Amino acid sequence: RERVTSMRSNYHIPVFKPAEDGIEPWLNLGNAAKLLKIAPKTLRLAAEAGEIESIHPLPDGPWILARTWLITTAAQTIAERARQNPKYPAGSHPAQQNLFSSIT
Repeated sequence: RERVTSMRSNYHIPVFKPAEDGIEPWLNLGNAAKLLKIAPKTLRLAAEAGEIESIHPLPDGPWILARTWLITTAAQTIAERARQNPKYPAGSHPAQQNLFSSIT
């Protein structure tokens, strides 16, 4: 712990403080996908294809997305396209039978 404090002091690295309003400006892939209500894989593929602005600083590191980038029309288009994909519907098929027809 002392080494961390020493390094921060030496290189003037501020201590992490969460946003005062609770709304973080930067999100990882999972949290960004939750915000858009899509799967993280869908968002990662869109980021790799360059369809949405993102940062991937290290090859095995996390994807970083700004909250402001997720408000753009490109991000909303990706989310809408993912929800309308007939191969992977968001809900159950209407003809699917319920195993528990009566719970009495």
